[in-house]
Amino acid sequence: MATKALKKDPPASTSVAVRKPSSTSVVSIQEALKAQAASMANRIAPPSGNKIKLKPGEMTLPDGTKTTDPIHSVVVDFVSVNKYYGRPFDRDNPLPPVCFAIGEDPKTLVPSPNSPEPQAKACKDCEWNKFKSADNGKGKACRNERKLALLPPDADEETPIWLLEVGPTSIQNFDGYVQNVVRTFGAGPTAVVTEIGMNTTVDWAATVFGNPTPNENPGVAVGRQAEARDLLMVEPDVSNHVPLSTKKAVNRPAARR
Repeated sequence: MATKALKKDPPASTSVAVRKPSSTSVVSIQEALKAQAASMANRIAPPSGNKIKLKPGEMTLPDGTKTTDPIHSVVVDFVSVNKYYGRPFDRDNPLPPVCFAIGEDPKTLVPSPNSPEPQAKACKDCEWNKFKSADNGKGKACRNERKLALLPPDADEETPIWLLEVGPTSIQNFDGYVQNVVRTFGAGPTAVVTEIGMNTTVDWAATVFGNPTPNENPGVAVGRQAEARDLLMVEPDVSNHVPLSTKKAVNRPAARR
């Protein structure tokens, strides 16, 4: 007797539901990509090759040149920076600051929202930003800096901008120099060529500023101030942050660098 073939169930579907992309115009996508590109400068560190490195009595320029002689540069722009580390500096295992602030006016700085462990609502009220808060009972536990964007006097639109960090022991000299330039030339430091050298009478890296002469090519520097500001406002890389003790932050500043 003929047997009737059994009807087999259809195989289970192995397809995966895929969300269809929302309807977005090519123009809007391109605009979004451009906006993301514009924000990248504030999300990554500046090229390590554009920073002037300092040690007692000597500068190493970004092109690798080591010099004990002064250099001549135009200060395109500068900002104030505060950094609190909360632990001694370890040259073999350098760690980022646990709290930092960047801005134009040192009197109104506030910790960045990206600081791993903000120490106060405003730098002016922070206990680590007061004199005698350092281990030696003299300086500040928080490192105060001026960060400068520099160009050579003969720069053009393609010349790389260099960065120079002016440490706590050199801030007074730099600020006094800027005030003198404003009084003498009626303009900021972009209007002059500045001589930048090292203080050879101390055993740490201290910079000195002086001998301003008129900048014969101010248009280039002024035209690149927006680019300079982007570089100056880049925040420290805190990806390797190590939390401080759950106890009160250790009252120790970073060593002079």
